Amino acid sequence: MITSEEVLRRLTIADPTYLRALSGADPEDSLRRLDARSVALLELGGLITGGAAGPVWQQCVARARSVGLSLDEVVGSLLALAPTIGFGRVVAAAPHLARALGYDIDSALHGYQGDEERTEWPHP
Repeated sequence: MITSEEVLRRLTIADPTYLRALSGADPEDSLRRLDARSVALLELGGLITGGAAGPVWQQCVARARSVGLSLDEVVGSLLALAPTIGFGRVVAAAPHLARALGYDIDSALHGYQGDEERTEWPHP
């Protein structure tokens, strides 16, 4: 089995053979040494931070739900990243995540004015 240090070395030098092998690897491969729930959370984090759009959201959310992540855990992944990546990226990702979860965010926002009277926001 390849060591973590070897993985970092190969990634650092962009070893083409290793990168080709990774591109075809199963995300739950033992090489990654993570359980399926952790992989799903990391995949969600990657979509959120990377600014992804389109059907990849549905695929990622479906995988996350299939490995037992709850709705709150999926949405929590978005909130957990806010302090690190900034609220701009979180706000940009929110409608994609909502749609992937089956929430009709567009209808929910129709006529929504927000909570203008709120002076103190809850902490996630």
